[in-house]
Amino acid sequence: MKRFVSLLLCCTLLLGLAACGSTGGEQQSESKTVVDLLGREVAVPEKVERIAAIAGPTYEMVYMLGSADQIVMVKSGHTDSYPLANLTNPKLKDLAGISANPSSSVNIEDYLQNDIDLVIYYDNEIELKKFDAVDMAAVVATKNTGLMDSLEQAQSQSIDEFVGNVTRPLQILSTALATEEAAAEYEAWSAYCEEKLTMIYERTKDLTDDQRKTVYWGNTWGEEIRSTYALKNRWYEVNLAGGRLIGPEENSNFPEVTSEQLYSWDPDVILVDNRGGLPGLVMESMYRENSKWSTLSAVQNKELHRIPAGIFFLDKGSTTTLLVLWMATFLQPELFADIDMVEEVKYYYEEFYEFPLTDEQAQNVIDGWVVDDE
Repeated sequence: MKRFVSLLLCCTLLLGLAACGSTGGEQQSESKTVVDLLGREVAVPEKVERIAAIAGPTYEMVYMLGSADQIVMVKSGHTDSYPLANLTNPKLKDLAGISANPSSSVNIEDYLQNDIDLVIYYDNEIELKKFDAVDMAAVVATKNTGLMDSLEQAQSQSIDEFVGNVTRPLQILSTALATEEAAAEYEAWSAYCEEKLTMIYERTKDLTDDQRKTVYWGNTWGEEIRSTYALKNRWYEVNLAGGRLIGPEENSNFPEVTSEQLYSWDPDVILVDNRGGLPGLVMESMYRENSKWSTLSAVQNKELHRIPAGIFFLDKGSTTTLLVLWMATFLQPELFADIDMVEEVKYYYEEFYEFPLTDEQAQNVIDGWVVDDE
């Protein structure tokens, strides 16, 4: 009998331990696997409650997916740099800001102190390991140097592949957030992107090089515009919109070009990027009567176009489709005479952010609405 009781107690203990192990396993399984833009498999909590949206436009992307209230940390400067972001979400200015860039070092204590359970970070695999070390979910939804590895890869994309590349970051984040609202917003938004981008493709696909305006995409470091994107990063967007992107073919992210090079290309259109923070000053300087740029075709024909800015700059985050449509209206005005960009911007922000813009506010977005203009 004693032997039987001992055996019974032993079995009971083992069953108890098994139950405990099962409970722990269930607790550990309360997560889902998200494959991010780098192909990393990341275990993300089933219910995401506190988000650090650090990399570039990721605040805007999470906002669009309906989880703005879960964001508690953003990159310093993003709390008050974009008037439309603060207009649509006044609480943004009160969020914790952290200094960060693609090459900066992560201070993991900043994230632990804010009890973060999902970080949306840069594609810096060394720094991402710091989040892994403390079992904090960190996903990459944007890439520092663009999605394409080469100009040839960019040029060989089909329209379906391009649409997939445009929508993939939001698909990753909607999977990470795992809410019904995020799923519904993603489905509606991705359908909009597919419809608009395919429409643009059908209108421009048969244009010859001679029918396409040449485009230089310049970045405004200081008062100059001699830094540009590597062609691989923006070639498809410009081509889709009916233009022909020119510039250096090297793969560095922001190669410098000389004044002589810019004059030798003599672009029909110059896109003035907000990166660097002085686009208004650059455009004013280039349009000045005695400017050294005064004989460029784009300057003479008043074809300097500043990249629009909404909740974030329109060439990043969820708004690539709007950007391509905007470019198409002045690169191929006859093909897109039916497009009213003020109405398109108003529709986009009411449909996907539930925020109705006035005509004036929509025009401010198109004109590159940032704090420096205030």
